[in-house]
Amino acid sequence: MTASRPNTHRAPGRAVAFRGVRVAPKVAAATGGAVVVAGLGLVGTQSATAAGTVWDEVAQCESGGNWSINTGNGYYGGLQFSSSTWKAFGGAEYASTANKASKSEQIAVAQRTLDAQGPGAWPTCGKKAGLTRANGGADANAQPGGGSSSGASRDADRTSPASGQLVVDGKFGPKTTSALQAWVGVPQDGSLSTSDIKALQKKVGAVPDGKIGSETTGKLRAAMGLSYNGVWDFRTSYGTVKALQQHLNG
Repeated sequence: MTASRPNTHRAPGRAVAFRGVRVAPKVAAATGGAVVVAGLGLVGTQSATAAGTVWDEVAQCESGGNWSINTGNGYYGGLQFSSSTWKAFGGAEYASTANKASKSEQIAVAQRTLDAQGPGAWPTCGKKAGLTRANGGADANAQPGGGSSSGASRDADRTSPASGQLVVDGKFGPKTTSALQAWVGVPQDGSLSTSDIKALQKKVGAVPDGKIGSETTGKLRAAMGLSYNGVWDFRTSYGTVKALQQHLNG
């Protein structure tokens, strides 16, 4: 499912008109409908876990390597995140905008973005830096400091051996799915079907069309006492999944 969303990055250079706003010349559509813009910079191909990482190269290109930059243009931090992209990939867990977060926190959110959108999220700077999913450490569950939230993948999340409750790790896997199914009153098989999604939508007051989108995510967040944060699919939002796991643990 795609939808038009705000730009996630910006670049230096002569601005041109684009859908009623003025942005820099290089524009690319990222996976999931996010539109990103990036500038020019240096080439680098180092691992995301080594000193002088590929993310440093991307940041040098995007922001001159200033991880706390805020020029008032709507893009923040070393990797020039928009507020919507920052929140969609769990950045709000660390700070309201990327420039207020640490470098390691910004890189963790970038690794989650890279996992979902690929290097095209930084179409010019990523290319100039030689960014790939491998050397950028693409990980849907990346954590500050280079780790993931656990050794398990999104498809293999865990429960706490002591309590039987969900581990609150921000990963939407079979255990979280089964707990969600129990909450909405459908059979617990660990995989959301169209009928399961409709049951969830009825539970939270969304239109029961069997398709997860911004309305379903917003209504689910509201049911947990959270405000809408622009996320399209709650399953890909680290912060929303963590809140859901806490809610399901009750």
